[in-house]
Formats: sequence, C-alpha cells, structure tokens
Amino acid sequence: MTEHHSRYRSQQPTTLLFLLLIALSSFTQIVNADCSASDNDFTNDPAIQTMTFDMGYGPQEFRAYVEPDVSTFYNAPPGSKTRSKPKHPGWAAKFINMSNKRVRLFWDPRNGGPGSPITILQPFEAGGTASFPRHEFYVTPYEDEQEILHRWSISPPQAVYYYDPITVPGDEEATQTNLDNLSVQEFESYRRHVDNRDFAKHYFNFTGREYLSMYPRNKPSHKIWRADYFGQEHWVTTRETHFVEHPQLEELSPIKKTEGRKRVLRDDEPRLLQQYRTQEPYLNMTLKVLSCAPRAFEINNFLSQTEVDHIMYLTTGMELHRSTTAGEETGTERDQTRNTRTSLNTWVYREKDQIIDTIYRRAADLLRIDEALMRPRSKDEYPKMGSKGSIAEALQLVHYDVGQEYTAHHDFGYSNMFSSPKQPQRFATVLLYLNEPEEGGETEFPRWVNAETREGLAVEPQIGKAVLFYSQLGDGNMDDWSHHAALPVKKGEKWLMNLWVWDPVYQ
Repeated sequence: MTEHHSRYRSQQPTTLLFLLLIALSSFTQIVNADCSASDNDFTNDPAIQTMTFDMGYGPQEFRAYVEPDVSTFYNAPPGSKTRSKPKHPGWAAKFINMSNKRVRLFWDPRNGGPGSPITILQPFEAGGTASFPRHEFYVTPYEDEQEILHRWSISPPQAVYYYDPITVPGDEEATQTNLDNLSVQEFESYRRHVDNRDFAKHYFNFTGREYLSMYPRNKPSHKIWRADYFGQEHWVTTRETHFVEHPQLEELSPIKKTEGRKRVLRDDEPRLLQQYRTQEPYLNMTLKVLSCAPRAFEINNFLSQTEVDHIMYLTTGMELHRSTTAGEETGTERDQTRNTRTSLNTWVYREKDQIIDTIYRRAADLLRIDEALMRPRSKDEYPKMGSKGSIAEALQLVHYDVGQEYTAHHDFGYSNMFSSPKQPQRFATVLLYLNEPEEGGETEFPRWVNAETREGLAVEPQIGKAVLFYSQLGDGNMDDWSHHAALPVKKGEKWLMNLWVWDPVYQ
C-alpha cells in the first residue's frame, strides 16, 4: 500500500464523522425551524425603498412601499410585461375635514333627490367609503343639511379629498384671519393636516399611490409575508394540530378571559384536548401566493372537517359535510336549520371553548404573531403596548344564500388621528371557508395587479381552506388594492368566517 493510500484510509473515519455531524446539524435545524422565512426575509422587503423629501423642515427620509414591476410577479425580466388595467373601476375615497366644525358627508345620487348620508366628520377628522369615478359627494354644516359647503367629483387616481375652509387661495389676509381665529390646539391640528397633505404629494410622486393613512404613521408592528411572484410558497409549522375526533360536549368548556398568562402553552406541553387530535406533533401550513399586489395567500386544510363541523354546530346547530353528488342528500336537515336560524351573522369568541381557542392559536402561528396578543393579557405581558386587550376580533360567521353577495369593499377604515395617535386599523384578514357552494360565491380581488387579464382574481371556496390578505402595506399606508368582494352565490349556499387582526392595537 502506498503512503498516499495509507494516509487516505487513516483519514476516512474522521471525514465520515465530520460529514455525519454536518448532516445531523442540518437535520436538527430543519426540525427546530418553524417557518421557511428568516427574520431578514420579513425585515428586508425589497419593495420598501427610501424616499427623501422636504416639507420645509429640512431633508427627511421615509421608508415607502413601491410596487414592483409586474414582470417580476412572473419571474420575468423587468419591463418584459405590461400591467393590465382592471375592469373594475372602484377606488377608495377618503374625505378629510380640515375645519374646526362638525360637518355631514353625503353621497349625491344626482337624481334630484336628497343625498345619502355617509358619516359625520368631526373637526380635523376623516371618513370615507369605496367609490367609483364621477361619483359625487358633498359636505354640509352639522346643523343644516341643506347648505352645501363643498362638493367633490371622484376622479382617480386621486383618493383623498380635503375640505379646507381655512386657507383661501389667492387671499393671504383672509387666510391669516381664519388662522388667527383658531385656538392653539386647533391650529396645531390644522398644521398637521397641512403637513399630511404635503407629505401625500411627495408620497404619490415616489410610489404612484395615494397616502390613505395620516402622516406620520408607524410601519406595521407585525410581520408581513413576502409575495414576490405568483405561486411562491412559504411554510410554517404549528403545534396546534388538527382535531380529528370531536370531544364529548362535557369536555368542552368556556375559557376565562382573566386567566391571562396561565393560558401560555410551552412547546413541550401537550395541546388542549390533545387526545382528540392527530398523532403528528406538528401541522405544516403552506401559504401559496395568489396575488402579489394586494398580497394574498391560500392555505389549504387550515381547518379539519371536525373543526368545521364544530363551528357550524356552535353557530347554527347544523353539521356540514363535503359536497355530494346529486341525489345523495335530501337537504331536509339543512333546510330545517336554515328556517330556524334567526341571524345571518354570528360572532364566536376565542374563549368559547378549546377548539375555537386552537383556531386562534393556529392563526397566530400563521401570521407569525404571539398568540398572547390575540387574547386578554396579564399586566406583565407586553406592558408597553398600553392595552391588555386582544388585537383580534371575534370570529364572524357569514352566510350567503342564492343571489346574495358583498360588493367590493375594504376591511380598513380611517382612524381618529387625535384621539388615537397610533392610528389603529385592521391589518390582516383571514377568511375561513366552511363549505363549497355548488356554483358561485368566490372571493374576488377585482383590482389585483397582473399582466394577463382585466378580470378580477376569483378564489373558489373549499372546505377548510383559509385565505390570508393584508389591508396594510409595509410602510404603514392602507392598501387600496385590498379591495375585495364576495361574488353572488348562483347555486347552493356559502358559509365562511372572517378573522380580523389589527395593528398596532384593536380599537
């Protein structure tokens, strides 16, 4: 044996051991990992870019969301594809009252009849709705609905409209008189709106979008999944595995809201009613990108059939099963249940029982949010938040019969800036499908950005599937593209649940 061969053989055990250690280390990392994205993936979003601007106070910087080239949504070179103009002409319409008086906002039907009231705008506050080009709105004094103070005609891409009786164009003396008549607090409120209006111009020039928040608003405190291209997939694991067998009713019980920290479950602890779940220690949830702008994802098998049946039993007394072919179901039970149900909307709170609590915990893992934020907390849990309340709303059950729909709308609103400086708003929506209509009932995103069609993106309901989309952009602005609709049910019926999560707090 040559010296070379002898040296190689003597090193073989060491080399093999080294390779084995590397493999074991890699396997351990995979097992211990709980999602496919790193913190850098969330924090270093390439769509967030630095915007420089000057509003008279010197140069400033703002990290703004800039919509990527639509070509990149197809993994194609930038500029190789052209964005399609959506057929749906809807748009957000926000109205800001820059006066120190309450005013009433109306939609004008332009048929000679009275206007339709939208909302009351408090001094230096805002309100709005979803609208269409050439729709007309006007404001009146709070005390006199007949006197029209100002009128607007909706003209996209403008989405924000200002009622400003303080500044009189071309008349500095009258403007100064109006300013002098404001109190110190009113002047400060007015100045902030002037700054916001100025910032919005810079923001639009840089991003091509209207600024629907009130400057300054912090970026979301929660993570936002990346949606770089269609079909992109992320995965996240959760200990909150599926229920596959329904517990005995006497084993299910309400959870006390006052328990706070006592509700924390360590990773090495069994889950609630573990004996009725799958034997696997983890549930893997795959998020598939349906839309990049707005960011929307589907998660198949988010709920098990047992969990779906439990939700329906709690809210309607009816058990749902997977769709059957014609002639296999009489429909008697379903029809009887529908006839006795007194409400189309039912609210289910997390504390209802252990199965509902599990769904919230699973949703928290999906959103990369601590479950403690989605329930009442003890004083020592997130004490700097300034609130011990949940950032998640109760689950809302919604039922659609044939012909029923929910036209395109946004889930976000417009915050009361001065009574709520953090501008809390809905951050994310998780839709949970509980059945499959025979025809129709899709969830549509009519203004999704793509290069293939003017039609909206229609997502078919499937039992147990979840759809996640965000109402906020990564820079703290509201996402106008998150416009969505529930299309009419053409045959059968539709059941689903909404879970709304707020940022930074629920108000």
